[in-house]
Amino acid sequence: MILRPCSPSVLARSVVPIALATGLFLTSTPSRADDDIGTTPARSKEAQPASPTSVPVAGEASKADVERAEPRSTGGLFGSEAEPVRRRRREAPIATDPPKDWAVLYGGLRPQLGTFGGIAVLGAAQSRVERFYGALSFATVRNDAGDHVGFAQLALGRNLANDFSGGFQLSLTENRARDFVGTAQVTLAYNRAGDMLAVTQLGGYNRAKRFAGVAQVGLYDRADETFSGVAQLGAFDHVRETFRGVAQLGVVTAAGRDLLPSGGAPDTAGFRGIVQGGAYAVTDGAFTGAAQVGGGAVTNGTFTGLAQIGGLAAYSREFRGLAQIGFGAFSDRSLGLQLGAWTMADEQHTGLQVAAGYARAGRIRGAQVGLVNQAREVRGVQIGLFNTAQNLEGVQIGLVNHADDGLLPWTSIINIGFGDEDYGDTEDAERASRRTTRSTL
Repeated sequence: MILRPCSPSVLARSVVPIALATGLFLTSTPSRADDDIGTTPARSKEAQPASPTSVPVAGEASKADVERAEPRSTGGLFGSEAEPVRRRRREAPIATDPPKDWAVLYGGLRPQLGTFGGIAVLGAAQSRVERFYGALSFATVRNDAGDHVGFAQLALGRNLANDFSGGFQLSLTENRARDFVGTAQVTLAYNRAGDMLAVTQLGGYNRAKRFAGVAQVGLYDRADETFSGVAQLGAFDHVRETFRGVAQLGVVTAAGRDLLPSGGAPDTAGFRGIVQGGAYAVTDGAFTGAAQVGGGAVTNGTFTGLAQIGGLAAYSREFRGLAQIGFGAFSDRSLGLQLGAWTMADEQHTGLQVAAGYARAGRIRGAQVGLVNQAREVRGVQIGLFNTAQNLEGVQIGLVNHADDGLLPWTSIINIGFGDEDYGDTEDAERASRRTTRSTL
């Protein structure tokens, strides 16, 4: 066989159709992933299709951005038409980097994380973590967490958490948690919690709805409902319903809603502890403990304990104890020793009422001793320079004695009465009648 070389024209007529056919075949096949490197985000081995509800993270391209930026040719070898990647995604969705979630150590200017489990999150400005499980989170301005379970939440500015469990919230200006179970909230300025189970709140202003732990220590300590622990220690301590603990000590200490005697305070609120002390100590409700001590000591309810001591004044709506002592010692009803320069039991005193100056009682069951003693009814003894009673069943000893129903209305040194007339009941009826008349008018 003799081989003749092909002429250029024959070669062209043979090769060109084959080349065209090959090119059309290759360009009409679907493109592979590697063909798009440089125009689409690189795939990671663990990448998953982006969820329609996922939140974009700073630094990631959103789905809409990718679709606008990635047109592709669909016209074969000579095609010039372009359409969005959206069309191709229906055939094979493009995976992107997953949202920032679960890390060992994470930092940034304003990190925003879903769930973190590891060592620390560090925010140069503000940090936001929906669920934190780790050692500590830190931000200079504001440190936010939904659920924070860890050793510490730290900020130069503010720490905020919905539920905090672990060690400390520590900041310069503010710590807040809806529910706090941990060691302490510590700040120079403001600590706030809803239900708090902790060792302490330590700051300028400490506030909790219900505190259970060891102590609130600050300039102003407040529990909106109850305090159950060891002590409130501050300049102004206030539990607006019930204090249960050892001591409430400060310049002003208050248990119950009102700071001034107002009448009608419920005995379910108040102080249950050992000692309430301050320049002004007030319980708006019932006091049950050892002592209430202050420049002014006030129980706007029933006092049950050893002693109520007020430098200027001690007042209880109803006193039951060993001694009520003050420059002025006042009660509506009292049982025990009432001692002061001026003592008064508006309705009744049972026990010993002693005054350096003036002693007054509605009824005396026991002894009344003072310079001037006055009672509507006496069942016992009056001893003083001047003694007066409307109804006397007992003895008056003094320079001047007066009893409407005594052996003599006026005597010196001694007077005796047998309770022949009951003026007290008549006066009570008259007072009740006057109150009824005023309310009717």
